Amino acid sequence: MRKLFILLYLAVVLPLSAQVYYLPKTAIRIHLLIEKRTYTPGEFSHYAKRYLQLDHIQQQQQVQHRVVSCELSTLGVRDTSKCFTLQLKGKGEAADIRLSSEGILQAVNDTPLPAPDSPYRSMFQTTKASQPAIQPKTYLSAEALAAGSTAKMAELTALQITELRQRRQLLATGEADEMPQDERQLQRMLNEIDHQCNMLTMLFSGITRRDTIEQIITICPMEETSRQVVFRLSSKTGIVDSDDLSGIPFYLTLKNLHPTSNPIPDNKKGDGIFVNVPSTIQLSLYQEDQLLATFDIPMAQFGYLQLLDGTPFKRYVTHLTLHPATGAVVKQYSDTE
Repeated sequence: MRKLFILLYLAVVLPLSAQVYYLPKTAIRIHLLIEKRTYTPGEFSHYAKRYLQLDHIQQQQQVQHRVVSCELSTLGVRDTSKCFTLQLKGKGEAADIRLSSEGILQAVNDTPLPAPDSPYRSMFQTTKASQPAIQPKTYLSAEALAAGSTAKMAELTALQITELRQRRQLLATGEADEMPQDERQLQRMLNEIDHQCNMLTMLFSGITRRDTIEQIITICPMEETSRQVVFRLSSKTGIVDSDDLSGIPFYLTLKNLHPTSNPIPDNKKGDGIFVNVPSTIQLSLYQEDQLLATFDIPMAQFGYLQLLDGTPFKRYVTHLTLHPATGAVVKQYSDTE
């Protein structure tokens, strides 16, 4: 009977006078944009030297991956070592306490902030979006399509390319039998001939397709580190595990720019609200020995705790908003009237 009474008390009475909450630790998301470059030999690649004088044409498919851009974002995850009980009296008893789905304190009497976007941007060059499929055979002449062998198709295609180039030369010099009426129409005709020539030439030189793949790596460091392997990049297969030696290593170095002690209080039922005071971490990313980028990022687990005085919450309707990734105070004010 006594145990039943205790359970009823915890389930009904305690939530009316106290609220358990967590503070976050800061995780880092590394948003990588990987370019996949795929070279496919042309159908007439064996005849590239004979008909178009193209040297060193690869006869095998090749795939290469490389990192072309990197962004960082932060998010808050529940720090189980920072679990506290919020006890407010007076006006604070009616406080609107807003917790995340993980029980992380986000706001009191205010609207929680949305998750941060990707403010930490850098590096490398930009890349084009994924390319549509290229179909150069659609530009073949009817005679080439009707040829009975690959060798004959290659010969007729080379002849078609030569005729297009000759036509372009006549248009460019004004010697064509039927010249366009104005320069704009002339330029459109020249562009179309160039496009057809490029498409047909790909049947000999091959097609290089570039696609981009976004991959996200999430880490939650708890201490400073030097040259920790966070991922590896294989030229052939892309991102691989950090212990897969088929890929070149990408290292992470973390340095706390404002080191302080971070004691967790024994009494977690303080008369007020605990919040994080994050420290700034210098994060450096390397590809092997090459420094790629450096970011300064506030992180909760490298800072310290602060206990906000509970008096304003008792006397007035006090509004408090915390940063969702660090648990730091973003906004605090009271309705004193």
